[in-house]
Amino acid sequence: MTAPAEITGTFNNILNIATGLGLLICTLFLVFAGFSYMTSGGNPSAVERSKQAALNAAVGFAIILSARVIANMVQSAVVR
Repeated sequence: MTAPAEITGTFNNILNIATGLGLLICTLFLVFAGFSYMTSGGNPSAVERSKQAALNAAVGFAIILSARVIANMVQSAVVR
């Protein structure tokens, strides 16, 4: 049994929008972390917070991209 083309097309559209929005948000957090790092003035706690924020943004990128890969694998298994 195969899924109709309308459903797979809608799923792809939703997936593209969600991935793009998630990556945009991660990029904004990464930019904010860089700005915070540059304006920390050498304050060790501010530098550490900025580094942690950058790491969290990078982890967010990885989670979003891996979720995209998993969603594509599930969709290809369902469409068969």
